[in-house]
Amino acid sequence: MKKTLSIMVALFSSAALAEPEVHYEACKKRFSYMGTDYQGTTDRNNSGSQWCYLQEAIDGATWGHVRNETIPQFTTVQGERCQTPSQYQGESFYGCSTRNHSAPWCYVADGSWQECAPVPPPELLKHTQPQQSKRLDRIALGSCFKTKGDMPEALARLISHQPDLFLWLGDNIYADTQDMKVMRQKYDDKKQNPHYRQFLAAQIPVMATWDDHDFGRNNDGKHYPKREQAQQEYLRHFDIPETDPRHQQQQGIYEAKMLGPSGERTHVITLDARYFRSPTFSQYGQCEGEQSTILGEQQWQWLEHQLQQPAQVTLIASGIQVLPPLHQQRSRSSYCAYGDGQAFEDALSSMQEQTMSGTSYESWAEMPAQRARLLRLVQQAVNEGRTQAVIFLSGDQHWGELLQKKIPASAEYGKAVTVYEVTASGFGQNWPYHIENPLRMPIYADHQGDGVYRHQCQLPFTYAGVTYQGCITRDHDKPWCYTETDANGKGVAQQWGNCAGSGAQIPGGEVGTVSNNISRLSTGNRHLINKSGSNYGMVDIDWQQRTITLSIETADEQAVSTIINF
Repeated sequence: MKKTLSIMVALFSSAALAEPEVHYEACKKRFSYMGTDYQGTTDRNNSGSQWCYLQEAIDGATWGHVRNETIPQFTTVQGERCQTPSQYQGESFYGCSTRNHSAPWCYVADGSWQECAPVPPPELLKHTQPQQSKRLDRIALGSCFKTKGDMPEALARLISHQPDLFLWLGDNIYADTQDMKVMRQKYDDKKQNPHYRQFLAAQIPVMATWDDHDFGRNNDGKHYPKREQAQQEYLRHFDIPETDPRHQQQQGIYEAKMLGPSGERTHVITLDARYFRSPTFSQYGQCEGEQSTILGEQQWQWLEHQLQQPAQVTLIASGIQVLPPLHQQRSRSSYCAYGDGQAFEDALSSMQEQTMSGTSYESWAEMPAQRARLLRLVQQAVNEGRTQAVIFLSGDQHWGELLQKKIPASAEYGKAVTVYEVTASGFGQNWPYHIENPLRMPIYADHQGDGVYRHQCQLPFTYAGVTYQGCITRDHDKPWCYTETDANGKGVAQQWGNCAGSGAQIPGGEVGTVSNNISRLSTGNRHLINKSGSNYGMVDIDWQQRTITLSIETADEQAVSTIINF
């Protein structure tokens, strides 16, 4: 919330006292407000109370009231002491200000003003680039970075895992601007955050993609007028070497790296779902019907080439979710990609999703033909032996989620193939609401306690007049679910089972962790972590056992994980 709005609220609500009183040491040593740079503090728009922006948020507050006695003495370039405070145009400030001047200044004892030496910003640490020869055993991923809530604890825990690679999956800052100075400052502010500095100092190799808020505008795509400039700010922030073709030759930030030795290779592909993207709804530009694209034809051809490269594991990063199906509660024609409906409906039919309904938020499903093209490409890569496992990695949504999709068999693309997705979003975020998604990773159950976990829980189900989104313990001594429901979602008598717990064998793998606090972390389904505050994802590859553990992590624990075979 902007500070001026907070002050307005202060006139009407006791919530105005939420901003903390702080020692000057908690302040940013330089900050900007209403076009003026400050080295010190100011009472501007704050009813005579000195304030500053904080180095890190305190209980969600990004600024605080500063105790005057903690503010240090400031001096000019001539060595004279600044008045405490300087008074100018109805404002009192301690230290130096650029108000109506090109350089910081203050009043001195004789009433004249003198310039102050600018405070140099701390050195920006650099991101570490991956090494091609390094085998990936542990990959971490996250998105939607905000400096609030339990972000510090979550980032510290992530660093402690010492992953071989970290993937930023978009909304890496919240720029929401066409002003590249603002965008650059927000990127630099992130690097100067003390907790992110610890991440950078840990030298964890990084790859990244972007989403709308760091691309530039909410839900935007190819019509964003500053996309070329935003690409350069992205490359600067992630310290991409000047030899990278994205600096001069390539439009869009997509890239791929083949990491690890022969026989243990992970192909990491980061897609750009913004630069070339057609409007999804008419408010974002003129609809393009069947010609709608997410990647643009040049990137599609590049991706097809990448998927020709042999690897054991393929990770495909996208700023928006890939696997959730179309949200069916909208009129079909409201989707820009609908056109005359033929290609749209054919794509739904080919994926056997005519009646499935997923999240109402942004995803690949808003362009079903584009999503089907992507899924068929990875299906073909698996069936032709070019990869053994495909896992999509995504952000955006402000919740963590594990997903699974069986791509139907096709005469052209081969037998049915199961692919997975880990959604990790984000740091300092919370989204404690029910999220519709029939392609969330299934929960398996046995049959009336027989200990063989091969039946899928039917979610949601109704029992004793109450609808449940996950396993329950009502009237049982163990978590259970219905494995068959009628047309109204009511559980069918005798068709129930105990839900598979940690270590249970399930089709295609094994249950990893299920937190003892899962009801505190989720609105019902254990594979949806949306009440934890911060979350991030992990992909652990065991090259000897040929297993991959997919997990959602919180600031405190591994919330849920599943082990798949490859």
